[in-house]
Amino acid sequence: MLLPAIFGNYARSWVRISFNRIRVSKEVGSRLTLLKGRTGLTPNILSRLAICLSLADTSMPKPQDDEDGQEFNRYTLTGEWDLLFISLLKQRLLQDDLDNTTDLLPQFKAHLNRGVLTLYTYVKTLTDLLDIIHSDASSQARSPLME
Repeated sequence: MLLPAIFGNYARSWVRISFNRIRVSKEVGSRLTLLKGRTGLTPNILSRLAICLSLADTSMPKPQDDEDGQEFNRYTLTGEWDLLFISLLKQRLLQDDLDNTTDLLPQFKAHLNRGVLTLYTYVKTLTDLLDIIHSDASSQARSPLME
């Protein structure tokens, strides 16, 4: 794992104080299943893309009370990039004037939910996802997902 190698024991203890389980809304769980069918990508990969997509949106996502959907292990969602995702989220919490501790889990879920729903709106096939990534990378313009 690259990030703990860079940050050492500090990284391991910092991540350990956070949450381990994430339950998404029923709608998001359903959308992840449909996106998997459309793209062939697993829910964890789709979730990583969704979180990045939501973090790139400058508006603050609304936390949802619905937790009737699928439950995930945080590390399953974030993989070896767990520390990076938590760091990005904590930076975003600072930008949004939110508390780094009490708002971490609600905002993680809010960004995951918003990102998945946005992905679902724009991605019908794996090619759609590749086109969005390619056009965003080459033009440095806002992706259609952010409009």
